[in-house]
Amino acid sequence: MRLIVSILTLLLGFAGALLAQNEPAFPIGEQWQFPDARTLGMGGAGSVSNTSAAALLQNPAALAGNEAGLHLQLSPSGRKLEERRAFPIYDRFGSFLTDGIYAVNEHWFTQVQGGLQYNFETIPLLKSLALGAYSEYDQNYTYEEEVRENDFEREQAPFAYNKLNYDGSLTRYAFGAAFQPAASVHAGVQVGILNGELKDERSIIFVRNSDQNIRQENTRKLANTPLVAALGAIYQVNPYLALGSHLRLPYTVDYDVQPNSFGASEDEPYSESIEYPMLLNVGLEYRGQQAFQARLNVDVSYEWWSQVDVTRDNAVAADGFDDVVQIKAGIEHLFFEQVPFLVGIQYRTTYQDRRNTRLMFTGGSGFTGRFWRVDVAAGFSKVDYRASDLFADALFGGDRSANAIDDVTENYFFGMATLRVNIKP
Repeated sequence: MRLIVSILTLLLGFAGALLAQNEPAFPIGEQWQFPDARTLGMGGAGSVSNTSAAALLQNPAALAGNEAGLHLQLSPSGRKLEERRAFPIYDRFGSFLTDGIYAVNEHWFTQVQGGLQYNFETIPLLKSLALGAYSEYDQNYTYEEEVRENDFEREQAPFAYNKLNYDGSLTRYAFGAAFQPAASVHAGVQVGILNGELKDERSIIFVRNSDQNIRQENTRKLANTPLVAALGAIYQVNPYLALGSHLRLPYTVDYDVQPNSFGASEDEPYSESIEYPMLLNVGLEYRGQQAFQARLNVDVSYEWWSQVDVTRDNAVAADGFDDVVQIKAGIEHLFFEQVPFLVGIQYRTTYQDRRNTRLMFTGGSGFTGRFWRVDVAAGFSKVDYRASDLFADALFGGDRSANAIDDVTENYFFGMATLRVNIKP
């Protein structure tokens, strides 16, 4: 137990000294992969010990560790984003006074994930088969901003509204199998296809003169069938320690993009290709020997974003990304009646800029019936960063610089519940 506390103390101290930051990622996306509540409760860790169908999104070799029989899993979840944008206010001598908040947005987004798994008891080598539907990239985002005159001495009604909406997600329909080639070794493979559609819309609505309204939207439809493949292995060192690793191969998502500027003449469709990098993850689970069965899970992953780019009509549109490092750690305590208590932390860099990092804290619990189990978990992440205005002031006669002078605060809240039903043979 002292080892567990020491490791988490060092990780918390290291992560607390880092700046958490996020930047707009559409249409590439920002990956929040929590296939079930247990994974969320441990900050995304648990690739070695999660033996449910959720292992399809982590280490497929872990599927082999579940009990023989049929296992069903359903995970509804919600994600809330609270976003505040402010600009600096200076006095006539150029001294900073305060930040003027000009936009506050709070929006909820929901989704459902789930899977089906069967573990064999008598078939040699083959231990488990599983399939499921899980979120690969959730890109839903809504932003609204009221536009007023730069007159702080009197209250004004807005004369325009700036609106930005991203709608859509990519879902992975996955199939996996796990094997036991040796007494202490499990191996697994997962193959999934992505499906979905993305749409973004940017509009400026003028209150008094609708003839000035501006609206632009883009619809992205898949032009290929993206294939996501992963390989994994787990080695049980002794009854208390298990080590594992899995590799997700790179893949490419091709879109046919149809722009529509509602009246403009240059609404020509174009092709877009987004490459996603290889991911290598190593993980461990250490089970304490005390009565409360403390289980430490740690996962470290690396993504080679520097090796990929985005092309538009076969010409490079975005590149120069930075490789991404993720560190996830979680503790699962099993109390009396097998009631779990989960706590976790996740730290990661971003592919836009490796100096920009994100920190997340999570927790969860659950309860168990005769043939079912319910887990609940929640997570919180806050980031502050500087950014330029999402809408150019020149559209309204303003003269503010396009430099990144606005202060952006984002509060993310994740909530999830998972129902598991186990039917033994």
